[in-house]
Amino acid sequence: MITLRRVVPLVVGPLLVLGTAVPASAAGAPGSVISATPLPGKEAPGSTATTITYWTENSLDQPRRALATIYVPTGTAPAGGWPILANAHVTAGLGDACAYTDDYGTAAADVNVVTPWIQAGFAFVATEYIGIGTEGSHAYLDATAEANAVIDSVRAARAVAPTLSSSYVVNGISQGGHATLATAAAAKERAPELRLAAAMADAPATKVEGYIPLAGPYIPPLPAPDYTTYVSYILAGLETARPDFDLDAYLTPAGRAVVDDAHELCYFDMNTRTQGVSIGQMLTKPLNTGPFPAVLREVTTLPVSGYDAPVLVNQGRFDVVAFPFLTDLQVTEMLVHGAKVTYRQYATGHNVWAQALPNNIAFARKHLAG
Repeated sequence: MITLRRVVPLVVGPLLVLGTAVPASAAGAPGSVISATPLPGKEAPGSTATTITYWTENSLDQPRRALATIYVPTGTAPAGGWPILANAHVTAGLGDACAYTDDYGTAAADVNVVTPWIQAGFAFVATEYIGIGTEGSHAYLDATAEANAVIDSVRAARAVAPTLSSSYVVNGISQGGHATLATAAAAKERAPELRLAAAMADAPATKVEGYIPLAGPYIPPLPAPDYTTYVSYILAGLETARPDFDLDAYLTPAGRAVVDDAHELCYFDMNTRTQGVSIGQMLTKPLNTGPFPAVLREVTTLPVSGYDAPVLVNQGRFDVVAFPFLTDLQVTEMLVHGAKVTYRQYATGHNVWAQALPNNIAFARKHLAG
């Protein structure tokens, strides 16, 4: 289900070879478009679809390319253009084969992600983040890189589709919820020419820097392989985000092999790969020793201040992936620091987005109008 469709693009800027470093002199400004390719047959109902490659930056301020897919409603745009829903997608994996937003419009599992927003009168812009379908690996849960990719996808989409508004909202679940909050905190400073009207974070991954360092060789096998998958993605992402960090100092040979595979395997394949592999078997020493905690904090920590737009956080109380007590803490700290947060809780697990969707659309409309 999670595959990248290779098509010949319409080149609108310099196109670099996958797998090569990007010289700063060759890069365009953040949000500038490298290529744009229409996707006939891939449209969500009532929309057109285009995949784009655009320039953005990682969290070390280095230029990087990213992919995104744009779904634009058919018909006449309202005055000021179609408002934009910037989508930050759920964990799919870190490798090139894990790109899948170009299937949002037709895949049975994903069409309901796009269609309600199109029907509500929004253009839908979905980034693949940095490194999924472009050179390098993906720096999983790198807050700054996520925010850059989301914000710059909106800039790029507006360059390709002139009927799009300068006003947008952002929404995502899990990893995408983490990216949503990072985007909301960075939006005004990074792109003052745009107006972020609202952010809706569903089951956001929060406080990763607080609990991942608790892991060590003493962690026993856990009942769900997802946990080893998530930890392996976090470790692999940290390695990508900070290449000078010596992750090998913490890894057993088995752990090194798992992290190597995490750079390539998509989520469901990674779950299969980690069957029977415990987090403890991956580690030679506790992660709360040495430089690991500081590096993890620098890369993954979500801001608790700097939120200019209103934020809606949706959390399932029975979520065993994005733990409710950590979301509670994130929301409390944001409120203390003056953020305008609405917190909705649901009697469900991690898949809270389906129940939250009508409230997300209503929240977006309210604050676009206000």
